[in-house]
Amino acid sequence: MIYLDNCATTRPRQSVIDAMTVALREDFSNPSSLHQFGYDVSKKKEAIRESIKDYFNCRSGELYFTSGGTESNNTALRSAVQNKSGKNVVTTNIEHPSILNVLKAADIELRQVAIDETGHIPFDALMDAVDEDTVLVSLFHVNNELGSINPVEEWVPKIKAAYPTAKIHVDGVQAVGKLPVDFDTMGCDFYSFSGHKFHGPKGIGGLLVKKSVKPFIYGGGQEMGMRSGTENIPGIYGLGAAFDALKEEGIALENAEARMAHLRAGIETMDAISINSHAPASPYILNVSIADTRGEVLLHMLEEKEIYISTSSACSSHRTGKNPILTALGLSDNLAEGTIRICLSRETTTEEIDIFIRELKDAVDTVRAIIRR
Repeated sequence: MIYLDNCATTRPRQSVIDAMTVALREDFSNPSSLHQFGYDVSKKKEAIRESIKDYFNCRSGELYFTSGGTESNNTALRSAVQNKSGKNVVTTNIEHPSILNVLKAADIELRQVAIDETGHIPFDALMDAVDEDTVLVSLFHVNNELGSINPVEEWVPKIKAAYPTAKIHVDGVQAVGKLPVDFDTMGCDFYSFSGHKFHGPKGIGGLLVKKSVKPFIYGGGQEMGMRSGTENIPGIYGLGAAFDALKEEGIALENAEARMAHLRAGIETMDAISINSHAPASPYILNVSIADTRGEVLLHMLEEKEIYISTSSACSSHRTGKNPILTALGLSDNLAEGTIRICLSRETTTEEIDIFIRELKDAVDTVRAIIRR
């Protein structure tokens, strides 16, 4: 099997599985229980929290455990825009549905900054959209379909200096474990991440917060009153193990860039294509449009070879109509219909990439032979 759908999810590390097994078999007590067993589990949970905060250099804020990126985004946005009728929020037109759908449902003016032809947000256009009535600016760190990087380390301090009352949220789901993230230096108010995007478990993520947020789930007061309900201890243990591995190994950015360069070089030997991922971009995501093909057909042809890619974000795979990100890029219908997304991980090898390119070319030739008749 060659797995190249790592934006959708990654394979958990063995150390992550081992840590979760300990939680399930041994440390199964409820951390809210008053007895020693519960206290011991709670103590380990809080040690993991502090270790993760240390990874992010989050000394001025707090970390709340969530079920993943969607919940983290919802929590941050709902907290920021609640009861702010008459104000406005600023975001982009290629954000994840867990950003755009929340903001579209809120009773507040939504301003969406359009990407340019390279899939990036012009900073001047972003600043033109923000004003004294802006209560929230929400930005992706890495776009989940194109891989475009917003230089939030540069932008957040500039936005804060010009509009100090505006809250800033950064969706870091596709960045954590792949790019360096320094929460205190960046200076945003909220930063979201999800464990299963960097070889951790599904069903666990986090929200870094500069100040407290309004409760998202009411009940017994767990997670410092923000998210009531018995904590997902297996998930937290697994998340802690994923961060331990990152601390030990680092993000290995040069290795990732070398693999991506190898992939791009192979793709660029094909004719009538458009590579939609332009620098600055994640070295893990490559979005490609192939003329006179059908992305979904290519996906299933590769699937027969046990090679797995995607045509778009897994969170958007059930939508109907045109992909809004490809529409925003101005792609023709021909190219948009032949778009695939290839997502690498630190486990991907150059040998796997070579096999994928060979099989992709064969699939493209087969489909084009039919379409170009």
